[in-house]
Amino acid sequence: MPLTTKSRPNLRVLRACYLIALATALTATVHAESPSLAHTVPGALTPGQTTEMTCAGTGLTGATNLWTSCSVKVISATATNAGAAKFRVAVPTDTPVGIYAARVASREGVSNPLLFMVDDLPGVADPGTNLSAASAQPLAWPVAVDGATVALGRKIYRVSVKAGDRLAIEAVAQRLGSKLDPVLRLLDLHGRELAFCDDESGLGGDCRLAHVFATGGDYLIELRDIHFGGGSDYRFHLRVGDFPFASLPFPAAVQAGRQGTFSFVGPQVEKVKLVTTTAPTNATRLALSAKFPGGSSSAFVSALVTETTEFSEVEPNDNADNATPFTLPAGLNGRLLKPKDRDFWKFDAKKGQRVLFTAQTRSIASASEVMLQLRDLKGTAIASSSPNDAGEGSVTNTIPADGTYFLVVDELIRRGGPQHAYRIEAALLAPGFTLDTEVEKVEATPGGSFTVKVNATRNDYSGTIALSVLGLNDAQLSEAVIKEKGTNGTLKVTLPESAMPGSLTHFQIVGKAKVGETEIQSLTRTTPALRKLFPSFPPRELDGFIALGVKAQK
Repeated sequence: MPLTTKSRPNLRVLRACYLIALATALTATVHAESPSLAHTVPGALTPGQTTEMTCAGTGLTGATNLWTSCSVKVISATATNAGAAKFRVAVPTDTPVGIYAARVASREGVSNPLLFMVDDLPGVADPGTNLSAASAQPLAWPVAVDGATVALGRKIYRVSVKAGDRLAIEAVAQRLGSKLDPVLRLLDLHGRELAFCDDESGLGGDCRLAHVFATGGDYLIELRDIHFGGGSDYRFHLRVGDFPFASLPFPAAVQAGRQGTFSFVGPQVEKVKLVTTTAPTNATRLALSAKFPGGSSSAFVSALVTETTEFSEVEPNDNADNATPFTLPAGLNGRLLKPKDRDFWKFDAKKGQRVLFTAQTRSIASASEVMLQLRDLKGTAIASSSPNDAGEGSVTNTIPADGTYFLVVDELIRRGGPQHAYRIEAALLAPGFTLDTEVEKVEATPGGSFTVKVNATRNDYSGTIALSVLGLNDAQLSEAVIKEKGTNGTLKVTLPESAMPGSLTHFQIVGKAKVGETEIQSLTRTTPALRKLFPSFPPRELDGFIALGVKAQK
């Protein structure tokens, strides 16, 4: 039967209903979006102060759960905007200057980790209009500026100094995960260049410069991207003051629970006092602040916290006769203080032992690239690292006979100087395995499940590997095994019905096995996942931890 006028649908009503349904569906989609973080405003928090920190990103409506890798206390939270969540936070007075990580969670899941600073310099915001000398932003230093570069433009700042003043300027960008590859210039008011820096060794693409002024007056600081890029993902934290240029501590590591006394490696650190402190037992790094005597602002470095005994070289140790002795396993901390310097380390080993020496330089902010060579007591080279190593240099060998052996450390192109330090991880390789995963966060509803693929690298062990988790209460595991000779397994974790939507938890995956009569275990590293987020060297305190966000039932 043909439609009559009364029976025909009203097209306007249908269109309105369609638009309402579409809007509802789009709203549901938006609300279902997991939180994602892009940057914070300000880019740094101040020890001993309470600050409102805005976490900018997407999907942030209802993101009222903030986690940080330092002891920040959240006083209040406001997250009614999908593009920003605001947290009023208090930072303990004793929080060291440095770079830390943050995540947020909501009833829709958990965010990526985001890096921010704790800084003892007072902070100001970049106005966005300081694109020429005429519109330069005046800075009353010491100070730090948070902002972002603009495409095809430069940021210009104006400072006043007295004759004899030393001004240190540091751009912190790539170390915070920014796309900005910064370039710094110091100019007089006539545009003459007094100092310039592109990349500084050990800073992962960031730069810094210092200048002592012969003449007082006003000067200009210019900051731009090397390729003149700009935008919200080209953010920076610009530090301006009189602080030392420490790159890393020496020694570069300390055993957990032990007291360490640290000097500092880098240019212009001669006047910095030694720092003595005890390493925590539950951390992977120890943040250290370096100041000039009577100084008001700090350089920031970190020492590794390890499970091994740490040895420091004893100079002179440039030949086999005066080699610094150590016992395996160990951490070896040394410096190449002049060009063509060479360090000898001495150890005893038994036939059949397999040794592995792994260098750490760029990952600890050193300017060095090192070559490693294993020699026997006669001085014959039995193994060497490759200059084409994708890592930082390593050498391994099975010891051919009982006796004394030497590890020789050279700078790759025979450089040396105050910034050339290194650490060598010296290990005995026993049958076993290491584990890693490309997952750094997961999400599930109460009673729901998630899976994590775990990859295994085996060393003379082909048996099964049992998987378990640390940090998740009442979770049920299935498929919790990597089969015999297997190179990976998929762990399934089911949450209890009591899991709280909006909560944020970090957990670890542990692999266990019995090799002969020995029980061994290995924590699963998340380095492959973190390197996708932070291409240079991911924050060590994040490695091995997977964030769980509990989502609300739909």
